[in-house]
Amino acid sequence: MPARLRLLIVSTTYDVVVAGGGPAGAATALRLAASGFSVALLERSRFDRPRVGETLAPSIQPLLRDLGVWGQFVALGPLPSWGTRSIWSSTEPAAHSHLENGYASGWHVDRRLFDRMLCDAAVDAGAVVALGTSLVDSRYDGLWQLTCSGDRRLTGRVLIDATGRSATIGRSLGARRIAFDRLVGITAQWNGVDVTAEHYLLIESVPDGWWYTAPLPGNVMVGMFMTDADICRHHNLAAPRPWRAHLASATATALRVDVALRSTTSDGNSAVRLAPGPRLYSAVHPATGPRVYSAASHRLVRSGDRRPWLAVGDAALAVDPISGSGVPRALRTAEAAATTAAHLLTRPADQTPLTTYESTRNAECTTYLSTRADYYAVALPHPNPFWTRRRALTPA
Repeated sequence: MPARLRLLIVSTTYDVVVAGGGPAGAATALRLAASGFSVALLERSRFDRPRVGETLAPSIQPLLRDLGVWGQFVALGPLPSWGTRSIWSSTEPAAHSHLENGYASGWHVDRRLFDRMLCDAAVDAGAVVALGTSLVDSRYDGLWQLTCSGDRRLTGRVLIDATGRSATIGRSLGARRIAFDRLVGITAQWNGVDVTAEHYLLIESVPDGWWYTAPLPGNVMVGMFMTDADICRHHNLAAPRPWRAHLASATATALRVDVALRSTTSDGNSAVRLAPGPRLYSAVHPATGPRVYSAASHRLVRSGDRRPWLAVGDAALAVDPISGSGVPRALRTAEAAATTAAHLLTRPADQTPLTTYESTRNAECTTYLSTRADYYAVALPHPNPFWTRRRALTPA
């Protein structure tokens, strides 16, 4: 563990305790620490496992510059993403270039390193970060009395839930989680592939969901199948063979993987020959996965709770990856969360900023649901449960 990450001191009081070290939590901690508040950031992992959400929209650039981390981001060596190719509203591929947006490109990143970079920046701003640490219990008696894993105890004036889609802290405090779907992503990656001509995101709709593939730094290709949890279980898509069979049935996606993987067969992997057809490189076992991740949309609703806590990022509002707005949304809500938390610290009797924060998230949720419906409305007409479910805006 780099020396710059400081371990949490037992029985210490902080102005703010942030549970969750993803982009939303780290950016919130960074902003509050830079404003002079004492901040503890708890991250249950040690950034030692792959993370999903590898493609960042061009709009990430001004957000990272505003946080003061653009130089650190460039130092990660992200791959430029020149645009998106999709088989969505037509069987013919459609292309969208990022050159049209004014920022030249989006980016393909190693999310594990990206999230770690933001935590390092929070430390540089003055926050204390504890890795391998979860918040396991919380009670409020005018201050937050918090128990962490390993029986570490600390006190905080404001508590922030940045635990992602699970919204573990908010739900434990009585907030209601409204689910809008049961989307999951089943992902795998291949190492040692040639991605020099692959600097774009490919999206392809299929009867049971949709695929995306993208390159990553270090000659890696990632593929993920997005579907509903019950469909995943029904087809056993967490198992390698059914997952690869679904991949092979996605024409454009399988072709892309095949082309990228041709360079791997010299390393000992063997492609499968389906006589009398061609060698099927997409049947090569991936280096990691398949792994199933929740990608469900939800809104965490708190009502009538005057205690000084709030949710940020996916804990507050989680969106479908088809929107492409996950990390930019996390960084934008982190700014709003930091502003709200600062107000609660300086003027604790005034609940107006907290009410405004929640109202803004509600408005974002309404806009998101309409946008999501528009995305799926223009998709190819697959008359299957995955697609028919998305014609309604009602909760799952």
